[in-house]
Amino acid sequence: MAKKARKKSAAKRGKKSKLVKKTRARAKKKSKPAPKKKAAARKAKRKSKQQSIGDRVANAYHTVVDTVKDTDRLRNKIEPPGTSETS
Repeated sequence: MAKKARKKSAAKRGKKSKLVKKTRARAKKKSKPAPKKKAAARKAKRKSKQQSIGDRVANAYHTVVDTVKDTDRLRNKIEPPGTSETS
């Protein structure tokens, strides 16, 4: 079953009120041209020399070793060795 449409208010229907508004002629202000913005100075990117394959492998190896050491430190901090409940 469809809903019944409500009556629109006088403002929405566009009825004119009985009061007459006085209008004033307003002089339009002349707009000034917007000042031009200066372009932001860009920093030059540093160019690093290309890594050789050996350097990449060495960096990857060191990253893995550091990660394992950090994980071991955290594990020992949470539960010091020799205090396990299972042994």
